[in-house]
Amino acid sequence: MDPQLNTSENIDNNLKRGFLLDTLFQGFLILLPLSIVLILLSFSFNFIFKIVAPISSILDPGTEEPHWSINFLSIGILVLFIFIIGALIRNRVGKIYFSRFEKKYLTKVPLYNLIHQTVYQFVGLKKLPFSEVVLIDVYKSGTMMTGFITDQINEKLYTVFVPTAPNPTNGNIYHVPKESITFLNVQTQDAMRTIMGMGTGTCDLIASAGESFVSDCSEESKKQLSPELPVE
Repeated sequence: MDPQLNTSENIDNNLKRGFLLDTLFQGFLILLPLSIVLILLSFSFNFIFKIVAPISSILDPGTEEPHWSINFLSIGILVLFIFIIGALIRNRVGKIYFSRFEKKYLTKVPLYNLIHQTVYQFVGLKKLPFSEVVLIDVYKSGTMMTGFITDQINEKLYTVFVPTAPNPTNGNIYHVPKESITFLNVQTQDAMRTIMGMGTGTCDLIASAGESFVSDCSEESKKQLSPELPVE
């Protein structure tokens, strides 16, 4: 048996196994914080409902069941409360006080950071880590390294994880200015495949950078990056 073919099969099997476990773990990380948020909202709704429930006797005297409008009133009060909190922290003073309160109290609450990051990612205010593949030239030497965006510090500074080959679980973390980053239009698993394959298939990966790099990828290189593609 061709050892190169055997190595390629092992890489594909590891990628499939890693993809399955990573997908299950990501699903768990998403569902757990969202479930906690729903429980907190339900608790808040029930608390408000109990406060406004006595109004039901005025709207519909003689019945033990709360009037149907009490549910809408409770939801309205909850939404209004959330809106007021959001309006307070939108301005500069509110952000300062909330930031202090968050660092002093909220960050000490178990799972708060996980819930905070998950909600931000869910509503699109923050991108998922490893969702963007990039090339970076950290030392300004012309040597490019394949990396993954793990965080955005501000509009001009990104945190990039550069994995080592062939084991992508090890690597280095760099804080890189945006002008030193070339964003690639490729899937994360494709970039991981080139890392685990010791650079095999990188040609097609680099070609996704468009006019930034000129490449002449062979059909064999494309086949190595995407095994499902037939080689003519």
